Amino acid sequence: MMLVTRERRPLRRSGLMSEFERLHNLVDELMNEVFGSWGTPSLTTTPTPTQNPTWLPYVNMWQSGNELIIEFFLPGVPKDSIELNVTEDTLTLSGKCPTPWGNNNPTVYKYEFPYGEFYRQMTLPFSVNPEKVSAKYENGVLRVTLTPMSSTSKSHKVQIS
Repeated sequence: MMLVTRERRPLRRSGLMSEFERLHNLVDELMNEVFGSWGTPSLTTTPTPTQNPTWLPYVNMWQSGNELIIEFFLPGVPKDSIELNVTEDTLTLSGKCPTPWGNNNPTVYKYEFPYGEFYRQMTLPFSVNPEKVSAKYENGVLRVTLTPMSSTSKSHKVQIS
């Protein structure tokens, strides 16, 4: 019998949260494939105390060369109602999409387009430079381009007392 051991590394809080977010997204995708969305917007599990989001924007993320590119699908969302915040390891997107019928109270027979407040927070796959972020919103797609944190820090000798 052969004993197999696995290396155990402590998870940072952000690493643990990203694993929970990844698991949530996998379960969400599976449920949508099996049961469909039934015409209701996706819900998020990452609300903050000051926000009450009603839907979770779809996202694509990939690395091209030295850049991390993230696209959010935000149809019908006015550009001035989108808020984007980036730290070294986290990207947070929030905003609001108005209803197509405005402030009227029509009889709605079916709706499949998401509307209302949205919020999505993602742990990034590597540290990025928050000062070197560009974002472009076109045709309902927000494209965010991030660059990795430069590793130009030099080592120095520490005086031990």
